[in-house]
Amino acid sequence: MRLDHVTIRTDDLEASTAFYRDIIGLEVGPRPNFSFDGAWLYHEGRAVVHLKCPAATTIDGALEHVAFSTGAFDEVVEVIQARNIEHTVRALPDGSLRQCFLRDPNGARAEITGC
Repeated sequence: MRLDHVTIRTDDLEASTAFYRDIIGLEVGPRPNFSFDGAWLYHEGRAVVHLKCPAATTIDGALEHVAFSTGAFDEVVEVIQARNIEHTVRALPDGSLRQCFLRDPNGARAEITGC
């Protein structure tokens, strides 16, 4: 089994798309012609984040966080800092990886992990 995709409800498609494109580094790609607005963002040819509009007023599940791994951790954190996005950086107890936690425009928690 592997993670296929994460669907995130949003009332601000433009801001959410920009976050996952410009901060996380995903690419906007093709999406089926659904009856609702949204966007699909891709990594290595796979649609891994699905954005769906409008956000529902009730949520039928909880999203703890979405995790992304990068080989360019410092560069990603620099982009986050340059945009004044609130975030927390910490290392795993064994020091093997660093983690950066932040929230997307919808309040969903994102983790970026790297060396």
